[in-house]
Amino acid sequence: MSDYTTISLRKEFVADVEEYIEDEPFGSVKEFVKHVVVQEMEADDGISEAEAKQIAQRLQDLGYME
Repeated sequence: MSDYTTISLRKEFVADVEEYIEDEPFGSVKEFVKHVVVQEMEADDGISEAEAKQIAQRLQDLGYME
């Protein structure tokens, strides 16, 4: 049996993702997020620590992260 954890996302963000993937081959927001994360993990051109901090700050400013 696999163990799972829960990640909380703002409802507005989830609604935006649902709208974005409406015509895409993803059955759920969970599938899409998993796809994007795996894709980023496998990418050779990873982001720098400075870029990661900048992205995190933008997400906080938009209210997607606390």
